[in-house]
Amino acid sequence: MINNQANSFPEDFDDFFESSLSGFIITDGEGKIIRINRRATNWLNSDPEKFLGKRFSDVLSIGGKIYFETHLWPLLRMQGYFDEVAVELVDSGSGKIPIYINGYERRDDNSKPTFMCFTLFRAADRRLYEQNLQIATQLAETNLNIEKQNAIIREQFIAVLGHDLRNPLSGIMSATQLLERLDLGDREKKMVNILKTSSKRMHEMIDNIMDLARGRLGGGITITPVPVDLEELLDQVSGELKVTWPEKIIESDFNIHNLVDCDPARMSQLVSNLLANAITHGAPDKPVHFKAEVRGDFWEISVTNQGLPIPKDALQNLFHPFHREDSHSSHNGLGLGLYIASEIAKAHDATLTATSDEQQTCFTFQKK
Repeated sequence: MINNQANSFPEDFDDFFESSLSGFIITDGEGKIIRINRRATNWLNSDPEKFLGKRFSDVLSIGGKIYFETHLWPLLRMQGYFDEVAVELVDSGSGKIPIYINGYERRDDNSKPTFMCFTLFRAADRRLYEQNLQIATQLAETNLNIEKQNAIIREQFIAVLGHDLRNPLSGIMSATQLLERLDLGDREKKMVNILKTSSKRMHEMIDNIMDLARGRLGGGITITPVPVDLEELLDQVSGELKVTWPEKIIESDFNIHNLVDCDPARMSQLVSNLLANAITHGAPDKPVHFKAEVRGDFWEISVTNQGLPIPKDALQNLFHPFHREDSHSSHNGLGLGLYIASEIAKAHDATLTATSDEQQTCFTFQKK
């Protein structure tokens, strides 16, 4: 079986040499053609016999011939090969054909050239591909720049809008406070309470918009760290949320024995966002677990709730602005709460991460 394969090898080589989609030219040690395949002669619009004994450079255009003799031939003699050189075949009636050529020199034991092999690739298709790739790359870069500019304009508009909404909203909130002092009937009190709740919610949205503008357009959210009794801060935040959601159970477990350096207002905002998120999206009949631990310079805060897990694709973008866990929920606001919480964590040189499975969803703030 092996002998049969060995006997058929010359035939297989000849078939490959003549049927290849590439051009092959073999020369002697002096660069004179001793064999040329059908593909190359078809490109040259001629017969193989007409090229035997000619120098390889004779199949190239005038410019290619000069370049071969002055650059490629010396390079071939010095290092024994060259590759991926763009030239053109001589015009034989079909026009000059652009090609890429590779050259390889074989030497004997005395370092004397015995023969040379040249491989020719038609360059038209490849150049078209490279041009299309270049155009596609430029188009993608242009679209990316346009999208970046649009994002900046969009966020600048949001920042201006948030700033301009504050004045009329302040008027509404002040008027609501004055109305609360009047002797109102039950129906009027209910309407004033709606005004108060809605304006407070709008105020929170505007604050989030301004924080977005600081995080995206400015140098990020700024903080003023001071020594803080973290346990007192966490108790205050959870107490405020218990008033808002009296039916919800928040189980606290704190292991804190020393002060921490942080911005108390921003940390209250971060913790409030995490707790409100857990209450909103957690199982209504299950408690929210609120834990904190401080060990020297390391401190950690975690908020855990039970309920439906966050989808994996949503988990990857959870801390991006305008992202919502559930687009159909009426409690998601603008989808900025978790983004702002993550920016507050970054401002403290800390991390905010999230994990979610069938058992629980947990957000963890860590400062090392």
